[in-house]
Amino acid sequence: MINKRLHTPEGVKDFLPDEFAYKRNVEKITERTFLSWGYKRVSTPTLEYSEVFSDTGSVPGPEKYRFLSREGDILVLRSDMTPAICRMAAGEYSEGDLPLRFYYVENMFRYNEKNQGKMREMTHCGIELMGESGVEGDCEVIICAAVSLLNLGLKSFKIDIGHADFLEGALEEAGISGEAALSIKDAIIDKDYIKVTEITEGFHLEEKKRYFLQNLPLYLGGEDVLDKAKDIFKNKRSLDALENMQKIYDYLKECGFEKYICFDLGIVPQLDYYTGIIFRGYASGTGYSILSGGRYDRLSECFESDFPAVGFVLKIDELIPVLETNNISFKNKKADTLLIYTAEGKSCAVKTGIKLRKSGMNIENYYGELDRGLEYAAEKGFGGVLYFSDSENVRIFNIAEDQEVSMKVSELAVSEE
Repeated sequence: MINKRLHTPEGVKDFLPDEFAYKRNVEKITERTFLSWGYKRVSTPTLEYSEVFSDTGSVPGPEKYRFLSREGDILVLRSDMTPAICRMAAGEYSEGDLPLRFYYVENMFRYNEKNQGKMREMTHCGIELMGESGVEGDCEVIICAAVSLLNLGLKSFKIDIGHADFLEGALEEAGISGEAALSIKDAIIDKDYIKVTEITEGFHLEEKKRYFLQNLPLYLGGEDVLDKAKDIFKNKRSLDALENMQKIYDYLKECGFEKYICFDLGIVPQLDYYTGIIFRGYASGTGYSILSGGRYDRLSECFESDFPAVGFVLKIDELIPVLETNNISFKNKKADTLLIYTAEGKSCAVKTGIKLRKSGMNIENYYGELDRGLEYAAEKGFGGVLYFSDSENVRIFNIAEDQEVSMKVSELAVSEE
């Protein structure tokens, strides 16, 4: 039996200093990318009324952390930022304010019982573009997703693009509906194509339609995948989806981003509020997607409003192993100077340290003897040591070059601001 005083619950973790510094660097670089595209940061409460996520097509009920407040309301820990931002936008903005460009860096909470090893508290960085309905908006978000990864130093990745309407139309044309259609989509999400085969065997299908549904992993690739699908399915819903994907590809190609794009006609939206383009990003280093997004033009109706929208999220906890696998590191600004003082030099040392920190230096205090302090500085990789033995004099040690100089405190270049 584990000692619960010394452990965290399943699905959450502590971040030690180096881990947290790496994570914050990823977040800061991503934030700078979002800001450079004109997105403004927002934040929503960690606690929301359950109605914000109920019947919106968001995270399924069993994956939410729910509890009863003292006032008798059912509250949930935030599981998905998109409905929360839709709620905020619908309540605080009007049609005249559109388009809205928001970004966020927040923790989500999901009870991932089905996905062993996945975090239950996870950090998401994402954007929402509200009020733009065309291909331009879709492509802005997809390009921003690609640029976010490039700005983090990741060069090898793919963004798989699908469409919420394509498979729906294909199943309708094949005469598969109801529980059978739901079972096929669940099997596709689980990548259980044996089950897909078993279900489709119970229907009288044209051979090319049967082959398509049973071999969806083969329909992953360039724009030729779209041409193949046009030869199989002729319903308006699927054809409109294929045309939309073609327009997006043409736009992305014109802007030089086609090498990062794949089409995946077997993508099933795992959040039911998606109404159009859907996409996921993948790279070596994790078996999960590192980003996901899509268009959700009807979600605002759940909040008594009406505006089209599209967005994406970077999954920081999945992204970090990918960056590490690709040997991507970031410079961490840490304390590089050690401050040591005697009782007589304390007042001067503390005051001088504060001034030096204001000027941009990172300084760590050491409470001990000088000799042991010098050993500690060498062990921990400090560049220098400042030693105050009284209120007038300071000894400066250059650890790397094993040099020492003495001077008056008044001679130190210290800003008075």
